[in-house]
Amino acid sequence: TLAQSFELNDLGVYVHPGACVIPAALAALDHGNNPVSGQLFLASIVAGYEVMIRLSECVGPAPELDVGWHTPSFHGAIGASVTAGMLLDLDPVTLAQAIVIAADLAGGGLMLARLGTDVKRMHCGRGAQTGVFAVLMAMIGMKSRLDTFENETWGYCRTITGGRNKFNLKEIDSGLGQEFIAFDRTGLKYYPVGAEVLGAIDSISFLKNKHELIPSNIKKIVVGTPAFFYKAQGHEFPTSPSQIHFNMEYGVAMAMTYSILPVYEDSAVLSQWLEGYKNPEVAKMATRVFHVIDEDLEIKNPYGIDSKVNIYLTNGANLEAQSKYLERALSLGTMKFSPMQSDKIIGKFSSLTEAFFTKKESTDFGQRILDIGKLPDMTQLWRDIHKQSLRLRT
Repeated sequence: TLAQSFELNDLGVYVHPGACVIPAALAALDHGNNPVSGQLFLASIVAGYEVMIRLSECVGPAPELDVGWHTPSFHGAIGASVTAGMLLDLDPVTLAQAIVIAADLAGGGLMLARLGTDVKRMHCGRGAQTGVFAVLMAMIGMKSRLDTFENETWGYCRTITGGRNKFNLKEIDSGLGQEFIAFDRTGLKYYPVGAEVLGAIDSISFLKNKHELIPSNIKKIVVGTPAFFYKAQGHEFPTSPSQIHFNMEYGVAMAMTYSILPVYEDSAVLSQWLEGYKNPEVAKMATRVFHVIDEDLEIKNPYGIDSKVNIYLTNGANLEAQSKYLERALSLGTMKFSPMQSDKIIGKFSSLTEAFFTKKESTDFGQRILDIGKLPDMTQLWRDIHKQSLRLRT
């Protein structure tokens, strides 16, 4: 339920599929009575991802850009219901009811997440919970409207976007079952930040290393993004851990003050981020960081996560860099980061679990997860996870 706590989860089209779908899949194992093969487990996750990404493509950025919802807890509930419903072997009629019940229950706001609140850490967990809850409700015969998504007056898509012309229903079922788009449009984050801060950190790190920059040589740093990401950020310097993930000034100051490495290379990035706001040097550096609206990026894509970075030096020089995520994007909402292959996934898993696992335990456990598709019964791995959790608590 706290899978999104430190912003190191995956990121699709305005959503975080894994943090919603995978907890629901695991919870469904506890409610079932029959063995679940690794292949079925993976298929249910693929289906949940596919539904989430397609639904998010349908409604686009309007829910967050124009209204103020945080869409993972909405779309995530629906994807989670698909995943849990498949694992609990729901017939099509009951599964359809689970999906529309999940849509009826979903919700979550955006702005407090950006300004600082512990509740945002629970949004994806709430989506997972809602999806499983919807499946259990459908199994006992509760019903919602089957036109939940397309209803022009009070339907899900019309309501969440705040208008009748801000969504495209064809994005949901065009090629469904033949063309799998979800994983091509989903990336894994490697810094504990909101997506819009990733490019700025990469650019700062690149310029810093190339020119051997030190903070005392910096006059000011200007970071340009589309207007939405300026408005959605908290610009006051953080005073608590709940404010450290969506703050461009803090992210840039951290990248300039520390040697920031992706989490799959060094787990220190997480502790650095959690403690950095207490460092006076970071606070001092942040006063020289200015987040502004870049009109060119705004025109190209008002929801694009690319940023432009200009570093102005005390000697009068100006260094510039820009991220290029949109050039690799398959759709307007696609977040296409550096590919993270299995070795990096294992590295990320090891980094984030090093306080709880030995190196061998981490490697073995990670490999078992990568080999889920070969398992005859997924429930054994889930029981082992439970045992490990109990061991950690004691």
